[in-house]
Amino acid sequence: MSKEIIPAGQSISIVVLFISGSSLFMGTSSQSGNGSWIAQLLAILLAVPLVLIYARLHVLFPGKDLYDMLISVFGSVFGRMLSCLYIWYALHLGALVLRNFGEFSKTVALTSTPMLAPMLVIGLLCIWVVNAGIEVIGRSAKFLLLFSFIVIVFIQLLSVPKFEYHHMKPMLETGWGLVFADTAGSFTFPFAEIVIFLGAFGAMPAKGSARRVLIGGTLIAGLIIIMITLRNLLVLGPDILSSLYFPSYVAVSRINIGDFLTRIEGSAAIVFVTALFIKASLCLYVTSNGVSKVFKLKSYRSVVLQMGLIMVYLSDFIYADIMEMQSFAYHIYKVYALPFQVFIPVLLWLTAELLTRRKGGRQGSLQGQKQQPE
Repeated sequence: MSKEIIPAGQSISIVVLFISGSSLFMGTSSQSGNGSWIAQLLAILLAVPLVLIYARLHVLFPGKDLYDMLISVFGSVFGRMLSCLYIWYALHLGALVLRNFGEFSKTVALTSTPMLAPMLVIGLLCIWVVNAGIEVIGRSAKFLLLFSFIVIVFIQLLSVPKFEYHHMKPMLETGWGLVFADTAGSFTFPFAEIVIFLGAFGAMPAKGSARRVLIGGTLIAGLIIIMITLRNLLVLGPDILSSLYFPSYVAVSRINIGDFLTRIEGSAAIVFVTALFIKASLCLYVTSNGVSKVFKLKSYRSVVLQMGLIMVYLSDFIYADIMEMQSFAYHIYKVYALPFQVFIPVLLWLTAELLTRRKGGRQGSLQGQKQQPE
């Protein structure tokens, strides 16, 4: 079977939709009130150096994914132990994303339908597309990103008459402390979650520019999230914004153009579902790929169905209710995710750089010895 390759354009589309993902309707941490958009800017600034480290790993290990890197640098035993941690993180993150959709369906859209039903539908769709291959995910993401961007811009323009600019005053009313707290929350969710994409680095061209893909995708997704954050803030105000589970849905529901164009929040939810679908699919792909690497299977496709069903099952009982989901996302997750997003990748990068320099130095000394006269 030929190796799967996802071009740069499709990779950027995956990154944008992955980062946007749940943030489109759940929003991001908004304890800082009208300073929440400043927290988003700071989170993007923090994320850029981190994704540069991720991109550097692709240069050091061309054609290899995260699991290959860990096993190559830390050895067969310790490398596989760390790989198991990332398998769990990808599986857990995919379950969190599915639960976000389940709670949205139960709270807003399908209030009389058991929450497991919509999660199972999305889960089976993810299983199908991952089994078809990462290339199918890339092509789907490229099309869905164009559709999502058109819908987002259209809704932004329709929301302008509802903007209340006094919600921006006084600037930084809550102080810098809560802004920094929101920055930490927005950094880990959603920007630094792109560490999952390292599990798909093996499908990127060996000579492709991971830097362009990751930086471009992060900045585009950051722009979308800031636009949505400002829209929600100007339409709802900081007090209402911080009290809602799905602020984007409520903000869009207030659009009313001449009593003719109303109730478009249902259509806007399609964008949330498409981004969530790509995010959950990538998590499932990375989970299955990790299992195949750790247990030396011939193909990740042999475990896609099992991992997908486990992900759906995990999403069903991972939280007791929506309040617990919100508390975990905005308070616990920022601590829980740091080792996966920052500590282990930075350790991997530093160790790889050190080993590369030692290897280069040894080769140089050997060449010098060969050139010495006898």
